[in-house]
Amino acid sequence: MIKLKNISKSFGNHSIFVNVSADLHAGKSYAIIGKSGSGKTTLLNIIGGLESASSGQVEIDGQVVKEANLAKFRKDYFGFIFQNYGLIDTDTVEQNLLIGLANQKISKKVAQEKLKSVLKLLDLDYLNLSQKVFVLSGGEQQRLALARIILKKPKIIFADEPTGSLDPDNAQIILKHLLNDFGSDATILVATHDPQVWKKCDYIIQVQEKKIKLIKNEGEGQ
Repeated sequence: MIKLKNISKSFGNHSIFVNVSADLHAGKSYAIIGKSGSGKTTLLNIIGGLESASSGQVEIDGQVVKEANLAKFRKDYFGFIFQNYGLIDTDTVEQNLLIGLANQKISKKVAQEKLKSVLKLLDLDYLNLSQKVFVLSGGEQQRLALARIILKKPKIIFADEPTGSLDPDNAQIILKHLLNDFGSDATILVATHDPQVWKKCDYIIQVQEKKIKLIKNEGEGQ
């Protein structure tokens, strides 16, 4: 479980959040929605340890997330999917995917089998593992980024506008696998403005007027 306890965040004299709290449960998907500039990405980043709260704390499975244990959480718990893909574009498809297997003690043969399997899952099996990432399209790069996270099998997945720059077909592929391929115990957190995304999540976290409101989603797919 993720617990947000009295989180406040300010930039100078400008407050983004004031004393917000929430309990987020394992096995559920959460869409963070709100107007542009309301703090969707900031909230996602605070939970994921990419930004610090001005006050309050984040607890995950009873542990307070802080600088001293942040590396452990990133290694054992967290997976990130960014709108700009977060890939190393001068490296190959294979090199990028192997990052997702960095903590798994498996043979090279098993690793290669896993790479081929996840590429097939995301309709990328036509790619050559030796291809450089920078030659891929935006849709291919976002699917590759998702493939890397699927290989890692994190407990908590953070996605910041994962479909924001994609065409409808690629957006549907990303959404389908993001919400279905991480197992029943994974927590999915998605910052989005896209109704096609938030309608399919279990809960909505509405960011408004420096507060958050947790709403059980009654949209399509529920």
